[in-house]
Amino acid sequence: MKKSHLLSCALLLLTYNAHALVDYSEPVAGGSSESKPANKSMQKMTRTESSGSKSLTWKADFSFTTNYESMEVDNVKYGVLNVGTHVQTPMNIYFDASYWNAKSNGGSSSGNPKLILGFNWLRFGSPSDEARLNIYGGAKLSSSSELGSARTDKIVGVETTKRFGSFGLGIGYDMTLVGKPKNVNENAIGNIGRLSISGGWMVSQDIQFEVEAESFTIKEGSDTNRSNRLKEKTSFSTLSPKLNLALFPAVNLELGARFRMKKAREEAQLIKAKVFDLHGANANSLFAGLNITI
Repeated sequence: MKKSHLLSCALLLLTYNAHALVDYSEPVAGGSSESKPANKSMQKMTRTESSGSKSLTWKADFSFTTNYESMEVDNVKYGVLNVGTHVQTPMNIYFDASYWNAKSNGGSSSGNPKLILGFNWLRFGSPSDEARLNIYGGAKLSSSSELGSARTDKIVGVETTKRFGSFGLGIGYDMTLVGKPKNVNENAIGNIGRLSISGGWMVSQDIQFEVEAESFTIKEGSDTNRSNRLKEKTSFSTLSPKLNLALFPAVNLELGARFRMKKAREEAQLIKAKVFDLHGANANSLFAGLNITI
């Protein structure tokens, strides 16, 4: 599979989850009346996470995201419920957690819970042109379901974001250090690299637009004694436009789609490798959901 974690709709932060732009800065004391509305809108918006991806929207200290994603994999239609949360602490440390559950005519399948601990390493500039660099690490826990992987994977990554007034850019890279599958029928794979580039525009306090490109690379399985393994390196990429609409002061509606720009050559092998949660690994998708922020 390919590299992917980014463009977003406003003052962004990256990594996610895909993670995102955040305004951790304090309001500027004694600022002019012209600067205050801009700062207020930055603080009001929140980082969102779709299907585990990180989004470059303004984010609050706490956010909860849920969305419904529709896709078709190997001629089977799935409805996927994604949930995620983000918690920012005053110590420049943040926590992300996400989970998914997929349903089809054949039944329900639980996903792999994902836990991330991040650190806001560098930050400089005023709130309207702030740049920051984050580093993070975490784990994706094993699952015994039909679509979930029986592996426990470790994740390490870095992301950077830059604001340009009402515009934002983000770039991130993370590496998933893949564990050994407990299920003998699951294809073993090598480490997964994900590159993400995103950009967003805050049209108004109620409307944000974001575009995110992800590229994934999956290495071949290193255990040559295992018959069920990915035998050669593969990659794929996706493009995802997103629209965020403010319904209430603390509630946003997110609408989006994910298109595969390049398909993986070993697509059938990837289905057996249980990488259902990697964006674009097996299918295009549409999603819609709510982001609640505090």
